[in-house]
Amino acid sequence: MMKEGKAIQEITIEPVTRIEGHLGVHVKVDTNTRKITDAYAYSPMFRGFEIILVGREPSEAVMITQRVCGVCPVPHALASVIAVDQVYGASPPPMGIVLRNLVHGAEQLYDAEVGVINLEGPDYSEVAIKKFNPDWWKEAQKTKASGSDVHGFGTIAEIMTALNPLAGELYLRSLLVQKAGHNMAAIFGAKHPHVQTFVPGGVAKANLSPSDIESYLTLLMRHVAFTKELVTATDDLLDFVLEQGYEDVGAREANLGSAGAYDDPEAYSAEYGEMTDWGRKRMLSPGVILDGKLVTTDLVEFNVGVREHIGSSWYSSEWKQEIETDPLGNKIALEHPWNKRTIPKPGELGKFDSAYSWCTSPRWRHWKGDGEDHNIELGPLARMWVTTKAKLVPESTGKSLKFELPAAVIPGFKYAEKMEFEWKIPEKPNTVERIRARAYYHAYSASCVLKMVMKSLELLKAGKVAVWTPYKKPREGIGFGATEAMRGACLHWCVMKKGVIHNYQFHAPTTWNASPRDPEGNPGPYEEALLQTPITEAGKPEEWKGVDVVRVIRSFDPCVGCAVAVHMGKRIVKHELLPFAVPL
Repeated sequence: MMKEGKAIQEITIEPVTRIEGHLGVHVKVDTNTRKITDAYAYSPMFRGFEIILVGREPSEAVMITQRVCGVCPVPHALASVIAVDQVYGASPPPMGIVLRNLVHGAEQLYDAEVGVINLEGPDYSEVAIKKFNPDWWKEAQKTKASGSDVHGFGTIAEIMTALNPLAGELYLRSLLVQKAGHNMAAIFGAKHPHVQTFVPGGVAKANLSPSDIESYLTLLMRHVAFTKELVTATDDLLDFVLEQGYEDVGAREANLGSAGAYDDPEAYSAEYGEMTDWGRKRMLSPGVILDGKLVTTDLVEFNVGVREHIGSSWYSSEWKQEIETDPLGNKIALEHPWNKRTIPKPGELGKFDSAYSWCTSPRWRHWKGDGEDHNIELGPLARMWVTTKAKLVPESTGKSLKFELPAAVIPGFKYAEKMEFEWKIPEKPNTVERIRARAYYHAYSASCVLKMVMKSLELLKAGKVAVWTPYKKPREGIGFGATEAMRGACLHWCVMKKGVIHNYQFHAPTTWNASPRDPEGNPGPYEEALLQTPITEAGKPEEWKGVDVVRVIRSFDPCVGCAVAVHMGKRIVKHELLPFAVPL
């Protein structure tokens, strides 16, 4: 179709299926420049968990909110229990924090592999490249893989073949290693997904023994062995993709946020007023980066700055200001989640000039700086970038994260020696660097979890085996819980009155990344990353399937999409994009 003197191809992909819900994307492409000129991301499904929680015991939120997702339930359990710790004033003993960290780390390890190999990897597999970027395949067959001594693949083409869905070596081996993550989480979480042991004041785990820790460590070393292959193969593949001119695909400004994760067992407390200090002692640092510059590492400042707008969403704004200040006296806005209410107001799908999504538009206001709302991206790239810039952990050089993993002699894995890693801050956020950061985050998490295992043994040897602190439940309270899910920061807010939940709000990472336009008309991270993205897909515009669009979206958040309906103007093309289904 022709619009404003340009050849415009409109593409709608719906659903871009995700574990936690459904997503649609509508883009307009200038076929002369082969660039996306407009983009909208929207969610057509309402769930209403926050409404379900009102009137319940706050501790019930720890179990209920996990059901938001079967892939990443632990971050919701952890963020929720941190919020309820504050509501109840229940600070866990050190071993309780260690066990929470070990359960969380187990899930992060398995989930990183799911993303890099099984959800994002097939977009760059032999099957996909031959179909959508055939020129790449010819070059990949001739390009040597520099990390072949670690991962064992001689050429880039061999790595692509190893990513073929349900058949490739990396694809299948990743599924086997992921089982270790589930089993690790179950040792201290009772089961996975949806762990049963996270409770206010600690963990419900009786009779902790050295054999529990030994079993966990044995499984952990499988991840330690596999991550060496994962990172080097991913590096080789993504360096090749960049050489094909992919640096501007999914690119956006470096506006990033991280809640941090892996609490210091000796520093954590249920006191909101101490959150600044214990937040900065996390192994992954909290913070916000605006235009490439770190502006805060303070979890309190992070919390106070959150705004949740609904102008482009199917909700009503008929709520009132109930919380005026946080426990430290900082002013809380009407749009802050402690005040915001979930009031559904269904609208018409596809009306992009008004409300068009069930996702809201969270923004972070730099209330100690320019006073403006900022559209920040969450995810592995954000947390690695923030942790590097913050220089609060010994692994940070200010420009990179440098760490080492020990030797792991395990049958079936290709590289047994110890290995040094260095993740470097990239030139800009883009599709390639989001995937790379997820791979390196897998390795960094393995390093963090190894340290936490050593801490558990230290506490066990010292006889500090208490995992729960008794508490007296108050009648009123307020709390904010924050940690990192694989896809980014996971944030929970709880207000208790008369002993029950008066208001409960939570943000999954996708709440931020998939957000629609805000009141100023600024796009959300998905939308911004799609704007001006070049189309590399071979073929005529009317034949495009939208693979570059899907690659951008998947770089933020792993998804499962078997059959995708693509609308080309009024014509609907039903086609098999790739079999992304992952048996879990």
